Amino acid sequence: MASLNTNITAPAAFAQAIHHLRAVGNAVLNLLVSIAEFTPRYRAIQYYNALSDEDLAEMGMTRADVVQKVFGGRMYL
Repeated sequence: MASLNTNITAPAAFAQAIHHLRAVGNAVLNLLVSIAEFTPRYRAIQYYNALSDEDLAEMGMTRADVVQKVFGGRMYL
């Protein structure tokens, strides 16, 4: 009679390596987010998003105009 056994659990060393790889990936991603949030453009986007639609209308803008205002010709939408 033939028998087949399959070990579906990963060895502990492999699982630990995956855990460390995810931790490094998360750290890199968090660093990139922090760098992006430090830029003046990010702060400008936050400023305009905090305004009401009426305040934006007084400036002659809509929410759709915010990205074009902040990024100018650097974004192609």
